[in-house]
Amino acid sequence: MKVQIPLLTPLRGIAALCVAIFHARLIFFPQWKEPLSEYTLFLENSYLWVDLFFLLSGFVMMHVYKKTFIQGVDASQWKQFMWLRFSRIYPLFIITLLVLFLWESIKYSQNIGFYGGPLLGSWGLTGIPAFEGPFNTFDSLLSNIFMFHAITSSSLTWNIASWSLSVEWLSYMVFPFMVPILSMRTRITLWIPALVWLILFSLNQTYGSLDITHGISSFMRALCGFVLGGWLCNLIVPLNFKRIINNDLVLLVVLVSSFLLMHIQVAAHLNIMMFVLLVFISSQQESRNTLVFIFFDNRVTRFLGDISYSLYLWHVVLLLPGIELINVLMPDLLKVWFTQTDWSIGLLGVLIYIMVTIIVSTLSFNFIERPLMKKLRTKFVKPSKALANQ
Repeated sequence: MKVQIPLLTPLRGIAALCVAIFHARLIFFPQWKEPLSEYTLFLENSYLWVDLFFLLSGFVMMHVYKKTFIQGVDASQWKQFMWLRFSRIYPLFIITLLVLFLWESIKYSQNIGFYGGPLLGSWGLTGIPAFEGPFNTFDSLLSNIFMFHAITSSSLTWNIASWSLSVEWLSYMVFPFMVPILSMRTRITLWIPALVWLILFSLNQTYGSLDITHGISSFMRALCGFVLGGWLCNLIVPLNFKRIINNDLVLLVVLVSSFLLMHIQVAAHLNIMMFVLLVFISSQQESRNTLVFIFFDNRVTRFLGDISYSLYLWHVVLLLPGIELINVLMPDLLKVWFTQTDWSIGLLGVLIYIMVTIIVSTLSFNFIERPLMKKLRTKFVKPSKALANQ
């Protein structure tokens, strides 16, 4: 069953696009990174959009599978649930991994060293031989193939954005067992958001931010988002209160506030709490023909949400092998590009990058991601009554 809750799909698309630009600022647009951060910290804080993914995933998983697992988990249901999640995330993940491996093999045969632009070069990350780093190493292949690389010291390897898939995959494994607890009455489970907030606060204090991408702490970061999302989905909102929050003004204030909070320097766990409010308010909205609602939930934003998974995975392939390929074929042009500092040129470059990423993601969604998922599910899944319509 395709879950369509107004605004949640567009939010996923917006988050994926922000993460894609967050990474691009290091590779293709480093000359604007520091000047831009003097005006706004929005892009510097955009790693936090991954936490919105975790929240949305927890919410949607609870929405779809609550009835299945509320009475407990048996082995057959758990296996089928995991296969459904596997067929959703693994095919495209392994294809992007294979593309990156193929490019690294070409580099190896042609003796091409790593190149990631002047910023990464200033960090000493340049000229490194193929399969020796900084991201693509033989040693990290096995953990990537089995998608447990995030809890190792090799989390940011190959498709560097896939660390979040790794911890999401681990979260899927334990999610069905959490459903009975998350399904209890809200007054009994108020300790859950309090505990999650304490964990996020502790992680932020320990690491100085929540940009945690490796080890058990990265799994805890993801699980916190999953649990909060699932808990939110189970909230029973009184009808009178729902009428109050189901309007354009509340929606606009929460959406704008979420973006404004990314603009300034605040503790990262506060951003996530704002995302919790954003998901909660968004999930309570009903489709309506108003300017504010249609601006955020329309065919374009829903489409961006539909292709968000492809966008999230392919943008890394476009960035890292992309800049290396340009450096091989047109090194002089690349040197000229990195001397540009005009804001209008930078904006044009970002628009071109976004356009190319969306085109590639659209092709991927229509010809790779969706067909492979359907084929795997049709061929290998024999739905039980509990999961037949999910």
